[in-house]
Amino acid sequence: MTLCLLYRMTSYKKSLEEFSHDVYEAFQAIGVTSDMVRRRRHDHLLEETVFTTGHKLWGHPVSAFIVGSQVEGSTTIGMDSDTDQVLRFDNYQVVLKLGAWQTDKINLLAFKDETASPQFYKLCRLQETPDGRQEYMRDPVHETDVVDEQGRVLVCNTVFDNKIKRVYEGWGKDKVVKHGPSRSYSDLFDIVRALSCHDLPEECESLFTRSRPGHWPKSETLEYARQCPVFFIPQGHPHSPFNKCKLQWRLSTSLTERKLMFDFTEEQMMVFVLLKMLKKEYCKPKFDDNFSTFHIKTAMMFCIESHPPEIWSIDNIVECATYCITILIQWAQNNVCPHFTMGGVNLFDGKLSEPDIRKLETFLINLNKNITEYICKLKMDSFGVKILQKVHDKESIIKHQTEILDHITWRVRNTQCGIFQLIHSQLSKMDVSKAVCCVSDHLTYLRGLQSQGSDLQREAANLLLPFLYGIYASIVASCITTQQPVTHDIIDLYQPSFKCDLMSGKLKYASMLYCRGQYDQAADMLNHCKGLLGPDVDPFCRCEGRHYYYQPDTFLRKALNTSFVELWKTSSTSCVMFCKHELPCVPEHLQNEMYRTQTQTDKTKRNELHEWMDLVVIECEPFLYYLQYLVYRQKGNLPRRLLAMFNLMDYNHHGLGKLLCDKAYGHMDTTLHMLAHCWELEDRPDVTRQLYQRSINIYPTNNIARVHLIRLLRKYFL
Repeated sequence: MTLCLLYRMTSYKKSLEEFSHDVYEAFQAIGVTSDMVRRRRHDHLLEETVFTTGHKLWGHPVSAFIVGSQVEGSTTIGMDSDTDQVLRFDNYQVVLKLGAWQTDKINLLAFKDETASPQFYKLCRLQETPDGRQEYMRDPVHETDVVDEQGRVLVCNTVFDNKIKRVYEGWGKDKVVKHGPSRSYSDLFDIVRALSCHDLPEECESLFTRSRPGHWPKSETLEYARQCPVFFIPQGHPHSPFNKCKLQWRLSTSLTERKLMFDFTEEQMMVFVLLKMLKKEYCKPKFDDNFSTFHIKTAMMFCIESHPPEIWSIDNIVECATYCITILIQWAQNNVCPHFTMGGVNLFDGKLSEPDIRKLETFLINLNKNITEYICKLKMDSFGVKILQKVHDKESIIKHQTEILDHITWRVRNTQCGIFQLIHSQLSKMDVSKAVCCVSDHLTYLRGLQSQGSDLQREAANLLLPFLYGIYASIVASCITTQQPVTHDIIDLYQPSFKCDLMSGKLKYASMLYCRGQYDQAADMLNHCKGLLGPDVDPFCRCEGRHYYYQPDTFLRKALNTSFVELWKTSSTSCVMFCKHELPCVPEHLQNEMYRTQTQTDKTKRNELHEWMDLVVIECEPFLYYLQYLVYRQKGNLPRRLLAMFNLMDYNHHGLGKLLCDKAYGHMDTTLHMLAHCWELEDRPDVTRQLYQRSINIYPTNNIARVHLIRLLRKYFL
């Protein structure tokens, strides 16, 4: 109330247009700008493309789509929005009529559930007879399948639940987090599994056939939207009896809606975000999520469609918000909230009871009458305060923008490094000849995307290709005996890997040179890598239990004016990984890291997310110093050898300090083992033993330090 009174005292005579300007400036201050919205959209679309591309390499029948506020750019830091993701199972295909058969897919026929809302269907299994006809399947496939009165096998919307539960249990997650149709492992994510429909259901035709003024959606947007797949998601009508609800699948046009959101102007996006902030702060306590963001999004779309484009301006943001609220009031009065992309659907159905709709109507009328007061009292993102401040300092604005980029860049890097881990882990399960063929096939696939894919697919390929070149070169080099020289062909294979990130590919190359006894070339490459380190360089580790997520401010400030791909190549390092087929290119002492799981207790402390423990994994900077120590020891260069060792000690000291502050983790155990090895080579068993013991204190299980201690005991004390 204090803020509102202050506003009245200082700005009472301001017009709604002037107030809208203040709102606009406040949005600029918290990062709701056209540039930041574009960055959110591009990087999240890149994230989904990297995920899908990486899984396609292994034939995993899944495509990822990020939908909702994060990819739309319709969120703020204070809104604390989760990330909505649709995972489509590409080995399934839903058809709307017999005969629309899809070869090499599990075919399901969708038919309406007449007892529920028009957007709910049932799905039955189809099969092909030996003579090529399509017919209903009569025998259940899964234990959740149900045979109806006509003998058709119906697919329950719980069909994926047991598999999801087993996957998350394999990841060491205690429970599955459920939000509607979402089945996730964290409240930070809503993950919906979906099936794609081959044809456009008649409910979705209304978007393209109903009359409208014509200025929005634009014709090219509608043409694109018609090509967007429609999903069937596993969710029944909330008011259906359980035995019927579990057989219902809901139509979803989330990709069409995403495309429509991408067509919002900056001012329209600000109106939408403003309405979301008001909804979250004032409506959520009253109606929980039954009055949802989707209701507001729908009102925005109808408002943009029905109102002339010239009204959406900086000096009319608040007025436009009242237009949208007026539409919601009218819907509440009629007890009907129409769906923008589907005909015959009431979005209040199953969400709000008649008394709740009346309460909502009363609240919205009051909100519309006193909207400036409600806006001034917004605590989210200190929005009300920012409106009153009027002048926003540049540092505060940059801080907000870097906080946004902190989240975005982490998501893309996490997805990318997850694909790196997947590739290494899968290759380690193959014999060497199959691994070489597999990587070669991956390279061919990615080069195809690089030349013929979409812009995002080319970007994804550019991120994954250098990494795969590094693996391929390292495996090929490992197949050559130590007596044979490293050929120019192998060196040429390594060259593309130098663009993997700032230095992980280069360090793989330097490690191979060291193991081949080419110390001068190794020293040159390591010196080059040392010169690349700087305050804007950020290491990244996504290994389960060793997460390193502490992006420095200098890195994030650089991200403000640098694309993700360029940022990755110039200012980011990922862990250096080696699978078992690359061991001849790894210093002998480090090869032991691949065998950290020794006892039954070690095994019980692992889950499927710990597959990296069967690899050699180390962060770039300590690996650089360790390789320098080994190389200069072989070259007999005492000053440089000791300098490298002191650099490794300094890194270890600062790393342990961050560990104690809970700011970073990383592979501190492996770093301690490399430092211990340096002291062992300096013939200091006392210091060596202390470092191994410190490693065990940090990570008591799945730690090769115990084996090193036994070896040390035998070497020096027995």
